[in-house]
Amino acid sequence: MLHDTVAISWTNPRNIPLAAGKILLYLIRVVDDSGTQYSYIGQTKQGAKGLQEYVKDIKKIFAAKPRKATLGKGKYRAVHLALAKACEHGWPVEFYPLENVGIALLEKVEQKRMAELHCNLNAGRNWLVEDYNSLSIADLLV
Repeated sequence: MLHDTVAISWTNPRNIPLAAGKILLYLIRVVDDSGTQYSYIGQTKQGAKGLQEYVKDIKKIFAAKPRKATLGKGKYRAVHLALAKACEHGWPVEFYPLENVGIALLEKVEQKRMAELHCNLNAGRNWLVEDYNSLSIADLLV
């Protein structure tokens, strides 16, 4: 890999509770050199630990390792490519919790936030780590 420094950190500007066990929606946004924004809404029940998993995944990309060792689980999502490319090129990244959501409203709130924040990475294709150098973020958008 060309780059092995992972300079991604998440913030919590809204002081959202990060306790494990609560469903947390979060935003990841990357802006490339041309000013194009790539956004993703995710969810986790692992609180802060769930957010930290992205740093581990990006380090695996730079080490040319699959996401998971389990057969069929080795592919990365479009959001991982966006974060890795941001680290490689020094692009700005926003990464922060949005809100805690109850299970009954999760799908509705998540879809609403994706529309409001113009998320274009959520429906992106998955990819193999071997393809990293030949891909751009736009290659994965649907």
